[in-house]
Amino acid sequence: MTVSADYAAEVAALRGITHVLNGSRFLIRTALKLGAASLALVALFVWLAPGASWESDLMLFKLALSIAAVFGAVAMWHGSRPVGAPTVEIDVANMELLLIREAPSEPHRIIERCAFVDLHAVDVYGHRVTFWGKGDRLLAEISLSNPTAHNALLGALRGLGKLA
Repeated sequence: MTVSADYAAEVAALRGITHVLNGSRFLIRTALKLGAASLALVALFVWLAPGASWESDLMLFKLALSIAAVFGAVAMWHGSRPVGAPTVEIDVANMELLLIREAPSEPHRIIERCAFVDLHAVDVYGHRVTFWGKGDRLLAEISLSNPTAHNALLGALRGLGKLA
């Protein structure tokens, strides 16, 4: 009898920032929205410029400029959309925490996979559990209402010495 591992279905974890606590993302989104509105106005007002002649080379330049401005405005507006929070999955049997990005147009992507052993700290306040990664980085904060799942999670964390 032989045992073989199937690595073809293995999904590599994508490392990335999952939650930012400062206002930098808000400022970037605001700047992108202002840039998109500016480019849309450029695409409109290039045709309303006073004193411009109707020569063919100037009209071709205006057309190219307005098309580029519209594409830039659409790209900036698309980039200013808010990023949804990742889904947290806790596998008590494998003793790991998964952060998964769900998008309707693409399959689920694993942003980060962290074993319970690799956690820096775990804080418990009633039914709320906060997981901290290496370098005091916030990984996830969950609230469990199911007492059986809550007790199983706390038992696994106590068994590894993450809780007192």
